[in-house]
Amino acid sequence: MQNNKGKIGLTAMAVFITMNFAMSMSGTLFNGILDKIAADLRISVAQTGYLTSLYAYGAIGTPVILIVLRKMSRSRLLKAMLFLNIVFGALSICTDHFTVLLFARFMLGLAGTTYGILATTTIASLSEEKEVGKNLSLLIAGAAAALMAGVPLCRVLIRYFSWQEIYFVMILCMVSGLLYFMFFLPKTRQSEAAIRFRSELAMIKEKNVYLVILSSLIAFIGYGALYTYITPYIVERFPLLEPYMSLLLVLIGASSFLGNLLGGWVCDRIGFGRALFAGALLQTGIGLLLLLSGSMMLVNVILIVLWMMNGWFIGLQLNTGINIVTKRKSDLLVAVNGSVIQFAQAIGASAASLIISSAGMPWIVVPSVLASLLVMILNVPAREKTSLARQVS
Repeated sequence: MQNNKGKIGLTAMAVFITMNFAMSMSGTLFNGILDKIAADLRISVAQTGYLTSLYAYGAIGTPVILIVLRKMSRSRLLKAMLFLNIVFGALSICTDHFTVLLFARFMLGLAGTTYGILATTTIASLSEEKEVGKNLSLLIAGAAAALMAGVPLCRVLIRYFSWQEIYFVMILCMVSGLLYFMFFLPKTRQSEAAIRFRSELAMIKEKNVYLVILSSLIAFIGYGALYTYITPYIVERFPLLEPYMSLLLVLIGASSFLGNLLGGWVCDRIGFGRALFAGALLQTGIGLLLLLSGSMMLVNVILIVLWMMNGWFIGLQLNTGINIVTKRKSDLLVAVNGSVIQFAQAIGASAASLIISSAGMPWIVVPSVLASLLVMILNVPAREKTSLARQVS
């Protein structure tokens, strides 16, 4: 799978990273201000979580979009999905109705995830095999930067501007990215080709492929359960930290950024399978310590930071792994995996909402512990014939 014009340039990479930042802000805009949005809309925090979960549920349709539009070149489809993000982003900031806002969030999840899949496979196709992990970690760094700077900044700016005004800036970023892609998007044989539906779907029968997808489903249920409510989780358990939430969100975002970059470095050296097992093992331990640490505020903050860093480390292995096990030849299965990730986060967020209502906020850590434990069991390195530790060359 050769790039017709050589490796991806710095400018193109910078634009992809910036778009990933804008897309991630679109998806996570409300996460850092759920309590503020709930007060503004006069609904419960659990209900406000639907703004995040509807975005995630929209991602379910990504494989359908790729199948229906499989005859369209991937580069053209990439631009179309970016355009739809602009359209539904504009709708979300113009409507006064919560129901319409939820619909816009659903469509943003659909278009945004499809764009993200195509951006991922474009970067993978432009990369040397030994640099796939590094380049994908740089791409995903845009999302990590959204957590590190964007989400905390939103919590500060919400005191002075409406969330609609903040979102408008993200839309302007998307417009500039679309203009760049229209004229300067690097071309590859893969990006100009149509999706080969049957041959790509047939890969799902391969053991390594469905183990990656299954691991993504399980891991992100646990991630979505805790991360969606991370701000109210901290504020409710430790009210003294509420004035410092912006600083804490910066720290959490920085840990995500670091975990993502570390994940790319480790992946390229020991393989995504062994890295995934190690990350799942560590995440299980961190989750158990969170449950046992009780009201120890400083210990909880440190563990949450470590949990987020390791969560992004695990996510990098899964996003890289699906490209490796499909030998970078299947946008469709990368889309399936991406949809599974978004769907899993929505399931986790919904489960957390039920847990909050019935058992209380501290117990939303439980799905994370169970999920990471299952991922670890699925990917024991000693099981060479059935484990992801056996790297596909």
